[in-house]
Amino acid sequence: MLREVIHPSGPVVLTSHLLERAGFRHAFSTRIGGVSASPFDAMNLQSVQANARIGEGEPRDTEANIRENHARFAVAAGIARDAAVVDVSQVHGCTVVAARDAVRERVPADAITSVRGGHAILIRVADCVPILLADPATGAVAAVHAGWRGVVAGIVPAAVEALRAIGVDPGNLVAAIGPSISARHFEIGPEVADELTRADLASCVVAPGIYGPKHHADLVLGVRLQLERAGVESAIIDAEPPCTYADRARFHSFRRDGARSGRLAALIAPR
Repeated sequence: MLREVIHPSGPVVLTSHLLERAGFRHAFSTRIGGVSASPFDAMNLQSVQANARIGEGEPRDTEANIRENHARFAVAAGIARDAAVVDVSQVHGCTVVAARDAVRERVPADAITSVRGGHAILIRVADCVPILLADPATGAVAAVHAGWRGVVAGIVPAAVEALRAIGVDPGNLVAAIGPSISARHFEIGPEVADELTRADLASCVVAPGIYGPKHHADLVLGVRLQLERAGVESAIIDAEPPCTYADRARFHSFRRDGARSGRLAALIAPR
């Protein structure tokens, strides 16, 4: 289970007892404890690059707010407020990059790895599934962004394979799945249901009539299945995250709020 932690400086974050026990500094953000004004109040962790691309007439945060929010979130996650944190331009694909490469240029990708002595890494979500992976033996970590397209493309097993390629035994990995949209609120069309079925994830498709007249998808279940199939032990997967859509007070949700939604983030540092 994830537990809520209120940092003395204000931010409220969620942490995984499994990652804590393994000694990894990490956090999943909430929208509480930042400096952004409505509609992004208050902890909006959008990238400054994406924020700058928002068009005229659309709600936009200030760069100063975003930078202060990131600094506060870093401290709440256990790292220095001015520490270099590597992110990527997320594209709902299946590319995994190493932090040592992404630190030089912000590249299109949906998962980042980092090794002992390397940079902390961060991914952003606003309903998609954030996954943090850590290896107690080598100290290596990965941060993964998985929407339905990324799940179908295989970003989760690709991240595990990238860690395997640098010496990690997937059986040693500790995994935590962060706040994301639940099956009850994630309505999908039949074409998405077909894509998930073709990706051998039919069990995460919820038939019409259960939560409403259309199909729904349980992406958390899909991610968990992919982690287990990639060799991660089920007993060391933290996989009971709260729903971003249902909990307006704590979480941003693009499905719920559209362009008025801020961004959440997940951060982890190698050990």
